Amino acid sequence: MALFNWGRNASAQNKERVEPEIRQFDVEQQSSRKITAEQAAAHQRFAASKSERLFKKPLGFGLSADEVLRRDVERLRAASRSAGEDVGYIKKYFGMVQTHIVGDKGFKLQSQIRDERGQLDQAANTAVEMAYKEFCKKGNCEVSGRMNMIEADQLIAKTISQDGDMMIRHIDNAPNKYGYAFQLIEADLLDVNLYKVLSNGNRIKMGVEQDAFGRHVAYHILTNHPGDYTWSSGGRRYIRIPADEIILPFPMWRPGQTRGVPWAHAALLDMHDIRGFREATLVSARVGASNMLIYERDPDQAPPEEDGDWENGEFVQELEPGKTNIAPEGYKARETNFQMPDESTADFQKAMLRGAASGVDANYNVLANDFEGVSWSTLRQAVIEDREHWKRMQGWFISQIKNDIYERWLRNALLRGQINGLQAYDLERAQNYQFSGRRWQWVDPLKDEQAITESYKNFTANPMEVLADKGVDPQELAEGWSQFLDLMGDNIQQAQQVGLIKSAAAKPSQDQEDPSEKPEKNEE
Repeated sequence: MALFNWGRNASAQNKERVEPEIRQFDVEQQSSRKITAEQAAAHQRFAASKSERLFKKPLGFGLSADEVLRRDVERLRAASRSAGEDVGYIKKYFGMVQTHIVGDKGFKLQSQIRDERGQLDQAANTAVEMAYKEFCKKGNCEVSGRMNMIEADQLIAKTISQDGDMMIRHIDNAPNKYGYAFQLIEADLLDVNLYKVLSNGNRIKMGVEQDAFGRHVAYHILTNHPGDYTWSSGGRRYIRIPADEIILPFPMWRPGQTRGVPWAHAALLDMHDIRGFREATLVSARVGASNMLIYERDPDQAPPEEDGDWENGEFVQELEPGKTNIAPEGYKARETNFQMPDESTADFQKAMLRGAASGVDANYNVLANDFEGVSWSTLRQAVIEDREHWKRMQGWFISQIKNDIYERWLRNALLRGQINGLQAYDLERAQNYQFSGRRWQWVDPLKDEQAITESYKNFTANPMEVLADKGVDPQELAEGWSQFLDLMGDNIQQAQQVGLIKSAAAKPSQDQEDPSEKPEKNEE
């Protein structure tokens, strides 16, 4: 392969190395080779590899990640989309992805440009953040002009979790003053079945052109959506787009993986079983609630000669609450006894939902809307673990998507001179920045604030890290307090005079020592 021949001389590349064949014990050929099952199992060290029940169905072991995806990803994508439309729990999960990864305020940019002295350049940072805020408005960031940045991020998060991946195309020279926008493209336009070996040594796998090291070189995208029958004609046609114009984000599960997997893939089967079981239970309940009286001929009685109540082979009677009826002459009444579903339905659904929640790595109580019997401490522990998962996914989203889009916008904005006080040559120092995701209110905020206060007293907590963990920008916090005190200064003084609020301790001047910081003298 080119991957292993890279850097060798031509003679070494032309030689073909033949490895000796390593034979393994085959249980199906035991009789011909005179190998007992015990002898064959002795060469298998792990218990799972010895289980016949586990290997009754082919597991697909030995297949590459891309081969597994080529066979299954389209059906998984279709099943994930169907579940998101029809299964309430999966729809809620996709909503949780949007809520916890992006949130209602989106990702916050903190520009960290420094001047020649190494100090934060407040004017430059403010100019960058204000320009980026303008870019994020509806009509600027997304090329169709129908979404702002927060809405686009929410759609990206939901689409990737549902389909496994998607494409985000950079559009330079876009029709806005920054000369940049991005386009959102569904995964369907990157043909999973497009495989080809090119003359330059590159290979196309599932629509992605790669070099010998697996680096993405280009994307071969369908000119029309394969499911849009109105516009498709003349067969499938592709356009080749260089890789530096496309983002193909997805969490990677295996080395060498080219395409993504729907995030709910491990929960889809459980959700399908839950849906089928609930449907069968509903039918059973409707049948159980439909008990009735049936009149059948009595063999011990002679049939009546004329029966005016008999029409087309059945009696026409309506049963009313508290009303009694008399069986017609020659007939007897028989009551049906359809049974209602037993009490195991709820337990079965709860057990299946627990497995499905683990399959999507979400908190069961939140996903299932089931807080019955949950203690305060248990809920707190579950919420803390759940939020660590969402913070991890936020980091992935920032690394794979937000950073790439921001740096592309920053370059175009500086080239067009759209950031006050900065020019194109400031690009390198302007690339010092940080995105922060949303944070959450704690389950017991009073105790958490008290714990932070005690940590401050013991010097075991960094105030900057505490603010960052809360998603608070220290500079904005300081500016907010300054504006608040300037606006409410007179009212605060009046409230202190009448005792409505406590007066804050006066901050010591530079010439005056703070008594609390003066070391105590040891009297001997």
